[in-house]
Amino acid sequence: MPYPSWTAGQRVTAAMLTAMQMTTAVKAANTSRASTTTLAADPHLVLPVAAGATYLLDGWLEYDGAFGAGDFKADWTLPAGATIRWGLHANAAGDTTQKYASSTAAGTLTAGTYGVGSFANGARPAGYLVIGGTAGNATFRWAQNASNATATTLYAGSWMRLLRQT
Repeated sequence: MPYPSWTAGQRVTAAMLTAMQMTTAVKAANTSRASTTTLAADPHLVLPVAAGATYLLDGWLEYDGAFGAGDFKADWTLPAGATIRWGLHANAAGDTTQKYASSTAAGTLTAGTYGVGSFANGARPAGYLVIGGTAGNATFRWAQNASNATATTLYAGSWMRLLRQT
């Protein structure tokens, strides 16, 4: 049941209605990373989370990079005590035949790149977060999967959202 739980005759407040809204982060500008495999926080894809809450995660990522080379990898930083199970439905990393791959993990996931410019790729992250006793931010981090001089770019308009469940 989505958060919050309602009871018959309960007075509805603005705070209760606000709590039902999805938390959404949308990239306002392109971010490019070249010659690096070190995961770094995306400057736009940061979502606040409440202590003791659970969330459903989904999103859309538009990215590109060197054909079959630099690729894309991603993970999350979360408040202390939080856990995540998430998947990334995207092109297979290191594959030049544009196969899709789905993987689910608590850690880093990878996706392939198939060229730059008009060859943008799409990836669909989805998952479930359980936040422990510490509130904070769920921060999306990413880098190239293999260091390459051609930048991997995550484009403006990419988005992530959380729907609170408890």
